[in-house]
Amino acid sequence: MKRILLLVSILAIIAACTHKPFTVDNTTPSNNNTQTQKDTTKVTVDTSVCFQRDVLPIFIGSCAKAGCHDAATNAKGYTLTSYSKIILKGLVKYNSAGSKLYTKCVSGSMPKSPTPKLDSTQLSYIRRWIDKGAPNDTNCMVICDTGKFTYSGAIAPMMKKYCYGCHATAVAASSGAGIILDTYTGIYAQAHNGKLYGDMNHNTGYNAMPLGGSKLTDCQITQVKKWIDAGALNN
Repeated sequence: MKRILLLVSILAIIAACTHKPFTVDNTTPSNNNTQTQKDTTKVTVDTSVCFQRDVLPIFIGSCAKAGCHDAATNAKGYTLTSYSKIILKGLVKYNSAGSKLYTKCVSGSMPKSPTPKLDSTQLSYIRRWIDKGAPNDTNCMVICDTGKFTYSGAIAPMMKKYCYGCHATAVAASSGAGIILDTYTGIYAQAHNGKLYGDMNHNTGYNAMPLGGSKLTDCQITQVKKWIDAGALNN
């Protein structure tokens, strides 16, 4: 009898219990037969290229020169001295393939000889900048370390970025007052006579360089001074 009463009690407890069934929401606002999902795709913007730091120096050094695309010459209506001028013509935001500023350079028709053609890194900067909407990035972080001031690691790349457009061997006579900055010998000569540092530091009595561009950062100028003070070695 006790066993029967115990069994009846257990059955009564089970009958009294209610269980909320486990459900999975497999619906979406537009289709009740599909599983709900979140769009986790992100639109990525290339932040590794910056107009003021990477793009403007290319146009200033290789294009905005007398007889080409400086303010005075304005060849074919192109003045490439500043952001406001550069975006006026030949540029389609988000579309480098449709922008003459890029396609003329990548085809090699610009810059005109004897100015050196843009290398793959320079072309990549222009393409990526246009494809991300050609923004006027001005607050660019310059990657610089005053502890690194060797010729190969700091000085030569700096000259290439800011100076070759006027001071490469092929164009130095016509646009760079005969000053050659694409060889160690040429750079050493300017370091030895004081013009390299004086020009870059915008000292009184010197020519402010880069011509038509912004003064280089304190860090970059310090690298030049440290290299010169250490003997301007070909290291």
